[in-house]
Amino acid sequence: MSTQNAMRQIKLTNLEHTVRRLRMDIEALARIICINLDCALARPEMLPVSDVDSQWDDLKSKWADLTVALSEIKRLEEELK
Repeated sequence: MSTQNAMRQIKLTNLEHTVRRLRMDIEALARIICINLDCALARPEMLPVSDVDSQWDDLKSKWADLTVALSEIKRLEEELK
């Protein structure tokens, strides 16, 4: 294996770990948002909308990072073939 391919493989492994972490973060944020928006737990006027707005922004940011990492993984897998 060439040095360049070894470096690609290391980058691929790191990105795969990043993807797993981002997926877990996104799942956790989605659960928290669902709980915070549950009208069975709180009246609509008592919902923590500002908190949910901030959590939603975090979720969108992590989702964007996930899509970038997934496209980078796809590119590296093609290069390693």
